[in-house]
Amino acid sequence: MPRPYRALAAASSLFLASSGIILAVATGAGAATCGAHKVTSIPGAKAEYRLACQNGNLRVYGWVKDTRADGDFAALHVHSSSGEVRSAFANGWGEVEHFNFTFARARSAEVRLSLDN
Repeated sequence: MPRPYRALAAASSLFLASSGIILAVATGAGAATCGAHKVTSIPGAKAEYRLACQNGNLRVYGWVKDTRADGDFAALHVHSSSGEVRSAFANGWGEVEHFNFTFARARSAEVRLSLDN
């Protein structure tokens, strides 16, 4: 990575870490399409989800788990191709939160796992 981008990335990471808004984001977060099955984790959080399509709607369902006793909570954010955003939160070490979201007129979604406080 060229130096200006490294400096910008480091500054952005420092700002986010100091603000406590988002402490970590799952790597490889990208658009998933119908039929996808993913298991993802970051230090402190884990999630498993599936995407299914029927009659022009997208269903995203699964679970998110808080895996560390650190005062933060696991957050899973689903950004559908139709522009809607829904989230599920597991607050407390070992807590598992199941979710089942339906998005009208969508066939893909970007799913992001993070730690929030």
